[in-house]
Amino acid sequence: METVVYGSQLVYRTRRDGVPVNRMNIRSIFIIGNGASLKKTNLDLLIGRDSMAVNKIHKIYDRTIWRPTHYVKVDYSAFDPDDWKAEVLVHVRDGEHCLLWDAFRAGADEHDGNHELIPDGIGDFENVRYIPRCEHHYLRQAAWHPICTGLNSIITMAIWAVELGYEEIVLVGCDGRFSNPKEDHLADDYYLTWDETYAERNNTNIGMAHEIIKEFCPVPVLDATVDGHLTQYEKVRLEDFR
Repeated sequence: METVVYGSQLVYRTRRDGVPVNRMNIRSIFIIGNGASLKKTNLDLLIGRDSMAVNKIHKIYDRTIWRPTHYVKVDYSAFDPDDWKAEVLVHVRDGEHCLLWDAFRAGADEHDGNHELIPDGIGDFENVRYIPRCEHHYLRQAAWHPICTGLNSIITMAIWAVELGYEEIVLVGCDGRFSNPKEDHLADDYYLTWDETYAERNNTNIGMAHEIIKEFCPVPVLDATVDGHLTQYEKVRLEDFR
């Protein structure tokens, strides 16, 4: 996909079918990861734009006045040091469009291993859509289907963005590499504990997830992550989207 640049602003881009389109008329959404690169990102550039965030994005709020328009949380980790209810309700009460694991509605099923951690939920809200985990979730697999929760939340977010009718996805804070849990995320206290397979597991999962997106996502995906490590997408600068 070719990009045509005028000055410092992306003006046209070429679709996968080779037809140039004026990108000023494209309905774009910015998908915000939880990578450490967000510490070097001016998220205030996204104010007034549609954006989709995930999990512990609130831990960057002391650095920006930007807030997402959409929010996703379809997983819970035993390594998570925070109250998942408080985390989720920040976004629900702000009126963001939320896509949540259905266990957060009324608690995990009593036969689910997560029941002890999630015995009850937050209930129903007009701005919340609950979804079950798909068959790929527990198999470390994923596929492009409505709505996959396997491998990594980036799959879920990309599929939801396309389902919502967005014509272009721009990744921000999707660093694409895991090594040290205290350095990989937007906050040092993102995790307080982790296991010995942390880096290997997450690097494998994120790599597979982005290969699926690259192959099957029907809309262009651009990467505006500062110093990101993903190689699947065309690199752009957040500052060029005006």
